[in-house]
Amino acid sequence: MNICYHCGGKIKVIKDKPYHYDECGMNVVLYGITQFACIECGETFVSLPKVNELHRAIGRTICQTKKGLLTENEIKFLRKDMHLKAKHFAQALGITASTVSRWENGKNEIGETEDRLLRMFYIMYASEQADHVLCHDVVKMFSELENRRKKATSGKKVKKETEIKLNPLDWISGAKLDFCTAPS
Repeated sequence: MNICYHCGGKIKVIKDKPYHYDECGMNVVLYGITQFACIECGETFVSLPKVNELHRAIGRTICQTKKGLLTENEIKFLRKDMHLKAKHFAQALGITASTVSRWENGKNEIGETEDRLLRMFYIMYASEQADHVLCHDVVKMFSELENRRKKATSGKKVKKETEIKLNPLDWISGAKLDFCTAPS
């Protein structure tokens, strides 16, 4: 990739600069990703290998390490990563589509029970996609989540999302991911 797709100008390679992966709808920062910038027009490009694996790493991090209740963006990310329309997602969770809509629009917060169910549902989906067991002690993982966790919003509806930091080895290495092992 030596020429800009927009203006035909020369491209410079940018290494060792964190990439804010806004495309996923959350606060995800990727390290060690090759980026490109056009010297002429300033347009930037990025090369993201193995996007499906990247999304599993993001989903794993959300499901395993998120201390508080899931935010609307995290819920939406998990649903979209499972390639489910809100209607089918709601049906699988045993709730109404309007409940999903209210969660994803921030009008209602997810409840404690639904939060746990959604995490488990995602883990089972990801495990099936990877064709292997992702967690050998899922009961322990869910047992260690605090009861009565803090709501996803506080004060004047300021959202408290966890920043997810990932290195390429978290999804590219080809190693089978284990949801019960903390991501590096």
